[in-house]
Amino acid sequence: MKDMTLDLNVEHRDLGRSSEGAVSSEMTRQAVHQNKKQGRGFFLTLLILSGSAILFLAAFFFKGREIHIFTFQKFVVNKAFVTLLPREYALEEAEAVRKGVYDFYDGAKEGEVSDRALFQVSRRIQAIMADEKITDEEVQELLNLIERSRGEK
Repeated sequence: MKDMTLDLNVEHRDLGRSSEGAVSSEMTRQAVHQNKKQGRGFFLTLLILSGSAILFLAAFFFKGREIHIFTFQKFVVNKAFVTLLPREYALEEAEAVRKGVYDFYDGAKEGEVSDRALFQVSRRIQAIMADEKITDEEVQELLNLIERSRGEK
């Protein structure tokens, strides 16, 4: 009888250990599951951000010229460039300069101007505007550059 009691106690101890192990493994499983959820959220955020960056770069690659032309026409030429023209320019003269530069960018939009000429004129405008004042000589140089650039394709 003593042997039987001993066997029962051993079995009871084994059961106790297995239940402790079950609780322990359940807690481990919950912790791993929670870590997976946190990792999944981070991964999805990273995936969305990198996808957005790829779309932005693709749009710039395929539509960069159009974006450049639009930006220069609407913001640089119409707003900043015209306000920096010399004060001695009459309204008609300032409008003629604006129209000449604007028409150049319209021609670039239509494909009448090469990329090289477009970026050369744009860089020249940026250089002229860098000191926040435009002289009559700079305006004439720019208009001459635009005339020479119109023939390039």
